[in-house]
Amino acid sequence: MYTKKKTAERRERGITMKFTVENPDEKRSPYTGMTREHWISISHFFLEGIFEHVEKIEDPIVVGRHETKVSYPQPDGPKWRIAAERFEGLARSFLIAAPLLHNEPEAAAGGYSLKEYYSKQILLSVTPGTPNYLLRVEEIFPEAQEGEMAFQHTCECASLVIGLSMCREVIWENYAKEERDRIADYLSNFGHSYTGHHNWRLFNMLILAFLDREGYPVDHGMMRDHAAAILSYYAGDGWYRDGHLFDYYCPWAFHVYGPLWNQWYGYEKEPYMAAKIEEYSNRLVETFHRMFDEEGHVTMWGRSGIYRSAASAPLAANFLLKNPAADPGLARRIASGAVLQFATREECFYEGVPCLGFYGPFQPLIQTYSCAASPFWIANAFVCLALPEDHPFWTDTERNGVWEEMKEREVRTTVLDGPGIVVDNHKDTGITEFRTAKVLMKKDNPSLNTYSRLSFNSQFLWEDFDFKGIEAMQYSVTYDGRPKSLIPNILMYGGVKDGVLYRKEYFEFEFTFQNQASIDLADFPVADGIVRVDRTRIPDKPYTLTLGSYGMPDVDRSGVDVRIRTDQVTGAKAILLKSSEGQMAMVIYGGFDDIEIMSRQGVSAVTKQSCIMYGVSRRRKYYEYLPYAMISVILTKKSQEEWRDEDLFPIRSISYADKEKCGAYGPIVLEMKDGRTVSVDYEGLEGRLHI
Repeated sequence: MYTKKKTAERRERGITMKFTVENPDEKRSPYTGMTREHWISISHFFLEGIFEHVEKIEDPIVVGRHETKVSYPQPDGPKWRIAAERFEGLARSFLIAAPLLHNEPEAAAGGYSLKEYYSKQILLSVTPGTPNYLLRVEEIFPEAQEGEMAFQHTCECASLVIGLSMCREVIWENYAKEERDRIADYLSNFGHSYTGHHNWRLFNMLILAFLDREGYPVDHGMMRDHAAAILSYYAGDGWYRDGHLFDYYCPWAFHVYGPLWNQWYGYEKEPYMAAKIEEYSNRLVETFHRMFDEEGHVTMWGRSGIYRSAASAPLAANFLLKNPAADPGLARRIASGAVLQFATREECFYEGVPCLGFYGPFQPLIQTYSCAASPFWIANAFVCLALPEDHPFWTDTERNGVWEEMKEREVRTTVLDGPGIVVDNHKDTGITEFRTAKVLMKKDNPSLNTYSRLSFNSQFLWEDFDFKGIEAMQYSVTYDGRPKSLIPNILMYGGVKDGVLYRKEYFEFEFTFQNQASIDLADFPVADGIVRVDRTRIPDKPYTLTLGSYGMPDVDRSGVDVRIRTDQVTGAKAILLKSSEGQMAMVIYGGFDDIEIMSRQGVSAVTKQSCIMYGVSRRRKYYEYLPYAMISVILTKKSQEEWRDEDLFPIRSISYADKEKCGAYGPIVLEMKDGRTVSVDYEGLEGRLHI
């Protein structure tokens, strides 16, 4: 359905898919210039790109596809997947169109009345016999794989009811009773069916809540079971465990759909559970804003990366609650900063719509349940347009939270024991890093690359694993005679003690810790990065162990400037990288044989070519007393100014408990140039580990 004529005309006129904030309000929004009117404008911007793929009003939204190996539908896939692709195009784009229609009932895109288009398409989609019919549960089952019981349609039905609620007076109320009954019957078919045992429970809760509010019969026991399951996932600090993991799904799914459910159903009919949802949302917003950098940007982390600025949605959705706790000026600043992070970058778009990637197309981020329309879930952030014009979210002056509060060279660290996340806001660089744990995945899980990292950085994104021995922000071990290197697939949380975060990771964990290679992890922040004092526990030999830095993308293809420096006092060796993206340095103090650099192709989410620094440690004999403590520093900044010696080499001296200075046992004490004394002691770590 992609209309190449429309895009060709756009290109001939020199128009690119890149949003510009015109007439910014620098008084009310000193950081982004964005007002409510700009949010309405950006809604039009996204919808115009989407509707380039619609030739006539009867056509479903099926957008251009740049990737076919992982995303669906596949040529040999079931036919219902083709229907699911159309459903994602309809329901997720409707999440952008619906709040716009709430504000502009006569809004248009691509020359079509949005009111007319979505009214017609929703009816066609639920009506058997039409070309756009999307199938019911019982019609999908014959094509389902063995054991498959939950389907993409359930997810999209939830988006549909959110949209119908947001512009209720424009579309839903203008249907005839028979048409509303037909739509409700279709929604009930999925709302009362089997669902996934994770955030999908919320989809069914919203479908049932919508039906109940509109006077249709629902199974209240089923509703109560779903809601109780959602509450049981709560881990603390405002975070839910989504099935088995912590990532952006936890905030933007649980803390957007939860408040909506409270409004529609919970406050009236399940007050205890509604109060808990409100309590948990308010707990989240106390600290969630610290996971964004000084520009309000999202960090690429977890499998929901293709939804981009959806990560900011919980801050706005908090205001749907009766007693919200979020700071309205801060919430708007982050929501606006996050949406501009992507909408202002032309490379984020493919044929007029957000691509399957983070910035440009990036296959390692794509899931088998993704289709070309999946990124439209950025629309969750547009829940803010459901808030009225006079709401403090729109009228308060933008604030920048901790970034306004910190002193020069300060690092503000936030410890979240519930999800096992430690967030570091670096005042000097404006960069946010977070160190995560409580990760457990199969060693061959394709999403391992999005979770198994020692830290995540808002400026320098994780790079894909290639299992060739050197990986970004992770250890990798290669045994002699084995062609493929090993990557940690379990990362356990040991808590923070005296400012040091303790964790432990195992390589290719399956069912037992015995005989398995592991590393005890200890790290703490400095002004521009993170100091690592890790300890190897690798029984098999011979091996080569490496620790990679973040990747440095060569965006403008002018090359990455490389320099080497040595600290004359400690003997530490540093490699420094500089490009148009900023600067990075990796310093090794002990445990590594050397530090090296290499160029890589096709692993960066930003560009085809990148560089990575890595420390190397080689062990040949099974039992010998050589350094166990791997001491390193990885520093990053956006600016081009030179590193000061006290920043580049932040450690003044290192003391060990053992006379050989190998660090196999006892505390390791670091005297820092900023005046701190940091003691790293692994005693008792095994008893403190959580997953």
